[in-house]
Formats: sequence, structure tokens, C-alpha cells
Amino acid sequence: MWISGKKEREVFSLFLKHGEKVEETLHQLRVFIEGYMEDPDGVSNVYQKVCELESEADRLRRETEKRIYEGAFLPNFRGDLAELMELVDKIANKAEYVADLFSLQKPKIPEELKSYLLKQLEISLKAFRSLRKAIENLFEDLDKVESYVLEVEKFEHEEDVVEKEALKKLFDMEIGRCEKIELKEIMRSIG
Repeated sequence: MWISGKKEREVFSLFLKHGEKVEETLHQLRVFIEGYMEDPDGVSNVYQKVCELESEADRLRRETEKRIYEGAFLPNFRGDLAELMELVDKIANKAEYVADLFSLQKPKIPEELKSYLLKQLEISLKAFRSLRKAIENLFEDLDKVESYVLEVEKFEHEEDVVEKEALKKLFDMEIGRCEKIELKEIMRSIG
């Protein structure tokens, strides 16, 4: 790693911990949705865990940003690093938002759509893992970063295909318009 300063190493370590927390949030969202599909009323504790993990990710983001602006890294790089962290944090925010949609709206998930939602979640998690690997290599090997970014793009495309198939299936179903809109919002938010 070419990060030589103590402050910089500490900030990068916090940045990586933040990524771990965001991945935990995504994993817990998957556990929550899988549980919801089996027993919608039996997953309130898992929902709370998603919210707690997202809050922990926010706390790590704030701490890292504070340290960045206390003098870690060169001034022209600080904003870029903080912006990258903010983008990663939005993923945890979106995971909590999806959990909120399920928890508050209590949608009925048709059997025909369950596998699509689970596939979307799995691909999204794979994309995030590749993003984390890209970030981990940011200060070591830019060729690896590029390779992982290409993986992220590949997974994003795969997820887009699954989402479109799911939406087509959804709008061909004989269910109410409100249910369709509700489920569409969930599918789009997972992607």
C-alpha cells in the first residue's frame, strides 16, 4: 500500500470498515426479505438489525469524513474520497429504504416474483462485493481496480436484465394496479 501517513492509513482503515458494514447491511436485507417471504410477521427483529447496521454505517461514514477533513490526504483528493464514501453509504441507505418498504407497506409477494427478487438481491450483493474489492485495491493496484469495476458493470447489467424480466412478469399479472406500483417500487429499489 502506498499510503504512508498515519492519518491516511487510519482513514483508509475506517473506509474499509464502512464498506464491511454496508455489506453486512445488504446481507441482512437479504435475510430479512427471505424471512419476509416465509413469514411476513416474524421478521421484525431482522428489520431492526438492518436499521441498526445502516446506522452503524452512517456513524463510520461521519467519523471517516471528519478524519479526512482533519488533514488526511492531500486537499485535492479529500473531496473525491469523501464523495466515493458517500456513494457507498447510499447503498446502505437504499437497503434500509427497501426494508422500510416491506415493513411499512407489508406487500404481498406473488410466488411468481419471489425468485426474481431473490435473484436481484444476490446479484446486487455480488456487485457490491466487487465494488468493495475495487476500493480495497484503490491504493495498491489500479489494474485490479479496473477489473473489479468491470465486474460491477457486468453485475449491474445482469441485474437490469432480471429486473426487466420481473417487471414484465409483474405487469402481465392479474393483480391490482396499486399492488403493481408497490411491487415495481420494491424491484426498482433493489436494483
